[in-house]
Amino acid sequence: MTDKQNIVELRVSEKWCPNDDDSGSIVLWIKSDGATVEKGDLIAEFMVAKITVELVAPASGILRTLVETEVAIIKGDLLATIHTY
Repeated sequence: MTDKQNIVELRVSEKWCPNDDDSGSIVLWIKSDGATVEKGDLIAEFMVAKITVELVAPASGILRTLVETEVAIIKGDLLATIHTY
């Protein structure tokens, strides 16, 4: 019997990059790819316009990071997924 697994996507939020020309980057992954995270855990720091935003896990599961640190990303870009259990 297999468990049903859901995937939760973490994308660059409009409140972090309200303008279409805003870009930012992950400055630090606090949790690494493949790490088990609990809902509410601090998983990364995102910087845009010299403002750092803490990214917290919206669900519990296995974190899969999809972007490297210091790579420019814009509103809507997929940063990571959490594979819930």
